[in-house]
Amino acid sequence: MVLGFSGSQLFGVGLAVIGMVVLAFSGRYVWRATGIYRAAAVSTLGETTPGTLVRISGTAQQGEADLLSAPFSGRDCLALRYAVEERRLSPVLLPWFVTIHELAGSDTFRLRTSEADIDIVEPAHTVTLERNIVATVPPSDDPPERIERFERGAAAVPVTTYWREPPSLLQPITRLLSIGTRRYSEQRATPGDDLTVVGRVTERRDGVNPLVVSDRPPRQTFLRMTKTSLVGLCIGVFVVVLGLVLVLL
Repeated sequence: MVLGFSGSQLFGVGLAVIGMVVLAFSGRYVWRATGIYRAAAVSTLGETTPGTLVRISGTAQQGEADLLSAPFSGRDCLALRYAVEERRLSPVLLPWFVTIHELAGSDTFRLRTSEADIDIVEPAHTVTLERNIVATVPPSDDPPERIERFERGAAAVPVTTYWREPPSLLQPITRLLSIGTRRYSEQRATPGDDLTVVGRVTERRDGVNPLVVSDRPPRQTFLRMTKTSLVGLCIGVFVVVLGLVLVLL
């Protein structure tokens, strides 16, 4: 007994705390996604109050900044999200791709609407665009040269893992299930693409600080952004409820 709690009750408290953390992170992302609907749709900043959450749609144009270079394909882009996934066993022993590294951002660019050119002046918090699989590499193969250079220079991406180099006894099974295979994907926005940006008007009303950069209509963008977070919310609620049941028993 610790502070009047039994072992199962302490375990329940721990579960409840973990569940609330999961709920907080997932809920924050869902709230950001609702900005697609909470934002005012505008085609010019005009007299819009600084700090106002707005949604603008138009054709992407290069601004004063240089274009970004996508790490896997080498293609130039205005906004970018890339990910490295590795095929591993899930908790139910079924293989699936697990994201082991992901990064998103953008540089200054412009959106040409029907009324004005609007500067997007800060890196985006969320980039959700059409996904392109650049390469899929089994553990027995070497990745393309550009990807190999990226992995050598990125401290956050391990060159190899237990899943890519399992004990020799397990290798026939892992090869059969393609365990350790890596998938390299990019989401890119390039000049000329039709984009929707949600963000806040700058203090000087000379641009927008973006929260979301998307190539889909509001409804599709919302569903795409909340798909994973809704799973997190369900898991968080289940863990909190389970923890409370253990505490109250």
